[in-house]
Amino acid sequence: MRPARKAAGRRCERGAIAIEAAFVLPILLLFIGLPSVLLAFYFRQYTAAQKAVHDAALYLSTAPRIEMITAGPDGDPAAMALARTIMTREMAGIVPSGTSLNPGISCLYQVGASSVMKPCMVAYNQSPTDTLIQLEVSIYLTYVNPLTGNDSGMWIEPHALVSYVGY
Repeated sequence: MRPARKAAGRRCERGAIAIEAAFVLPILLLFIGLPSVLLAFYFRQYTAAQKAVHDAALYLSTAPRIEMITAGPDGDPAAMALARTIMTREMAGIVPSGTSLNPGISCLYQVGASSVMKPCMVAYNQSPTDTLIQLEVSIYLTYVNPLTGNDSGMWIEPHALVSYVGY
């Protein structure tokens, strides 16, 4: 049996697919790989913010009543100041130094037969008619791209809603 003959021009096309792949592969990696890296940075910051909110909410849900009715250095309950410190310290290495954290803490009080969402203040926590039943802890911050240092316009807003059991 004789081997099949190659066409006359075929020997010049050897390695053409390797050259095409060398041109196309970097372009594909640029369009697929770069957005994946940027999303990985975003989700890293979001996960860190979510963990900070969770830890602060966990502390506040079990904070002793004396820390909820005693005013801290900023006039809010002492437990709130400590919860804000927890969030700030956990986010210290994650967000750039110029980015401001806007931690928010709201309280749900039982007032008579209805529930009312109010800001967490010493005056409400000392009131005999208002009973603290739930806390909502959140952080609002913008995502700053760590590669460029520019604000991307995307927001990171994790929330945690916990029952207060610290009586």
